[in-house]
Amino acid sequence: MATANLTCPVPGWYTPCKPSCNPFAQLTRRLMLPRYGPRLTLSAMLCSIGTAPQADLPLAVENLLTDKGKLKLNLSLTYNNNAVEGFFNSDAVVGSAALRYGLTGKTEIYARGTGQYSNSRSTTGSMTDIRFLDTWVGASYQFKKDTETPAVIGFLETALVEKGQKSTSSFQSWTAGITTYKSIDPVVFVLSGYYSVNLPRKDGEASVDPGNAFALNPSMTFSVNDRVTLSAGIRWSNSWPRYSEVNEASRRQYRETNTDLQLGVDYGFSDDDILNMTFSSNVSGSKGSNLRLDWLHTF
Repeated sequence: MATANLTCPVPGWYTPCKPSCNPFAQLTRRLMLPRYGPRLTLSAMLCSIGTAPQADLPLAVENLLTDKGKLKLNLSLTYNNNAVEGFFNSDAVVGSAALRYGLTGKTEIYARGTGQYSNSRSTTGSMTDIRFLDTWVGASYQFKKDTETPAVIGFLETALVEKGQKSTSSFQSWTAGITTYKSIDPVVFVLSGYYSVNLPRKDGEASVDPGNAFALNPSMTFSVNDRVTLSAGIRWSNSWPRYSEVNEASRRQYRETNTDLQLGVDYGFSDDDILNMTFSSNVSGSKGSNLRLDWLHTF
């Protein structure tokens, strides 16, 4: 049976994610203001946590946590298009691979790696970037099941490696979050949120302080049948990016808020394989639109 990809701060496994600090947003900022520093991918586990399969639950809450002793593989591919008329146009593809393992019926551990291809064009020329981005590890835990009151699931993760322009950093980015949901068959109401802490780090000779981020993501999923689930949600993010350039005159610091509309569909083409497609569009800014494909396989 299929399971819905609950609309979270970071759609699917990748912002993250999974969010306000994803590579697409950073690509936009880099084109508008050259800077040094790592491209953070604050990937949130909020899009893959939940309960073990139960036949009496709607599709949206099946397969969220990995069963004890089971292993899952999640592969995703996200395409982003972004443009500012008269300034630049860009395309980017981000690929991610993640492994999830069920330690107990309530606890899951996971690891994932991310890479990207991007191409940007402007009146001054074009730029192509192909590289590894980061590796994250984390765990999620179910504090409460969905009974008379909503289920509650939390997660904590950290970046083992983040690739900057000239250097790499480790354990400098941390993300914690909670998802709560209530199932009223065939509808599931979901509220997710996370807070991300990104510590200052060195990238070559430059000192970089990426800043922190907070996001909320209310959403709703609808089980069409035992194979198809539809979802819709709104994601609001609040970030405090701080970019420290070698040239102090280029320093920029201010708070940013953004709102994204998210629409998704899940199709379970076997008991062990689920395909998700999610479209996300920035409705209160200029960060473009994302189209994401996810494949989840249970071994």
